[in-house]
Amino acid sequence: AAGLVLRAEPTGIARAHALVHVCYGARLCAFLLWRELSVAKFRKLREKIERSAPQGSRLKRAPFIIQCGLLYWLMSLPVVASARGAAPAGLRGALAATACVGAWAGFALAAVGDAYKSFAKRRDPGKLVTGGPFVLFRHPNYQGEQLLWLSSWAVGLLHMNLGVASAATAFASLLGCAGIQFVLLRATTNLDARQAVQYGDDAAYRSWKAWRGPIAKAETGSKTDVSELYN
Repeated sequence: AAGLVLRAEPTGIARAHALVHVCYGARLCAFLLWRELSVAKFRKLREKIERSAPQGSRLKRAPFIIQCGLLYWLMSLPVVASARGAAPAGLRGALAATACVGAWAGFALAAVGDAYKSFAKRRDPGKLVTGGPFVLFRHPNYQGEQLLWLSSWAVGLLHMNLGVASAATAFASLLGCAGIQFVLLRATTNLDARQAVQYGDDAAYRSWKAWRGPIAKAETGSKTDVSELYN
């Protein structure tokens, strides 16, 4: 994605599309590093995941690593499509531009949600976070990412033609979009379950929970799968 940003050929939409992927990766890596170094809870989470992983040869962890790599590769295919495809015109061009704005809006919402919650938890680790973006969204960090990846897929799709290669790319990128949506939905559901246990008797929690906002949930999943890293 970084290489596509620096190339002269991509259209303005394609370059902005690639740039949001670059910013997403840089922001997420920086945030996870800061969280790992600064928050004891997440150091313990990493240790729990490592203890639950197969012991012995690192090759035993290869399937999980390959799955994560494959998921992110599929999620990046829309960037390749927008960089290689001709600039869409007319209605398709307007829709592509709107989707690109949606991707940046999702990126911003996720970043603000992560930052607000992290600093609120540093001030009071045991308090439920209901201010800032959490007034309007139950889980803005997750829901921002959902918007980002759905919008990114739409941008790529609108740059594709009707050829066989484009159809294959569209299907593969759809698998990536669906995969990350599922991961985020599981993370949302797991967090909801923990909040219900921890704050269920709190009147403020019940009042906040009464209006769910734009929330979606999936069945509760494993506590040590990739979705746990989003909590």
